[in-house]
Amino acid sequence: MKVEEIKKKLLNVMDPSSNESLGEVDAIKHVGIDDNNTVILIVEVADKATEYTKQIQRDIAKIVKLDLGFAGVKIEFQKRKTRNKNAKTLLIASGKGGVGKSTVTANLAYALMRMGKKVAIIDADIYGANMPKILGGVGHQLLADADNKVFPFEVDGIQMVSTEYLVEKNRALMLRGPMLGKILKIFFEDTLWNEEIDYFLVDLPPGTGDVMMDIKNFSEDAKMVLVTTPQESAAHIAIKAGYAAKDLSQDLLGVVENMSYYEVNGEDHFIFGKGGGQKVADELMVELLEKLPIVPSDKPIYKESDVAGMIYLNLARKIMKLY
Repeated sequence: MKVEEIKKKLLNVMDPSSNESLGEVDAIKHVGIDDNNTVILIVEVADKATEYTKQIQRDIAKIVKLDLGFAGVKIEFQKRKTRNKNAKTLLIASGKGGVGKSTVTANLAYALMRMGKKVAIIDADIYGANMPKILGGVGHQLLADADNKVFPFEVDGIQMVSTEYLVEKNRALMLRGPMLGKILKIFFEDTLWNEEIDYFLVDLPPGTGDVMMDIKNFSEDAKMVLVTTPQESAAHIAIKAGYAAKDLSQDLLGVVENMSYYEVNGEDHFIFGKGGGQKVADELMVELLEKLPIVPSDKPIYKESDVAGMIYLNLARKIMKLY
């Protein structure tokens, strides 16, 4: 008998700690058969208290031994980490690198936090992870609990995981398609996030690769914000990324134009030209949410009293209204 058939037979077993079936919450994480004709299972439950797991063990054993004819069953129970059902996933995307997408993600996280929201960041920029450098988490090592669930890094109340934590210092992460999905699974499903998180901000890799296509597998209702700079070349690539998102049925909330101008003595200087963000927004028929200035800073986290900080607060308000 194939393991898929065994799993199918067990989907209606109830978890008494949540009054949900194992199938409803995709609780059966592994099915195997050993040399002794024993079924090996990994099952996630809402509560690992013995009174609940014993009931599940009895119900599964009855099916596996009496109905299916196996010699026995071994079950490893893991506690299911529940996420806030109202948590929103916001994808921060760009057509090309170098437009400040990660800086926008970090500052938007702080702005949302100042608006009273609990925020987490998933640094999914597989090949150019930069969030630990921005947030001050370089050198952090991810730890896991007994169920191999990862504890996120936390700074100023913002939780964060990054691909940088999966490789040695100054080494690149070299992965192809199937492995990228496994990384996303760690970040979305196997990280011990605060259960009260309101917004998950996902810093995507630039372009339209595997990660953008795989996100739907982990967050079907995610929304996207597209970051560009004023240059015509950046806008051209951002439009392509926007259309790719639409082809994937990804809901695009709007466009953010970063590095729009540099202010000197009250006068704006348009170092990288004008109009790129508006061109992208017009072409994709969405709103230009904000134009962000160039602000010299040793640390790209702006205070609420800074000009940039106030602009980010306004951006956060707009996003909260749209999503």
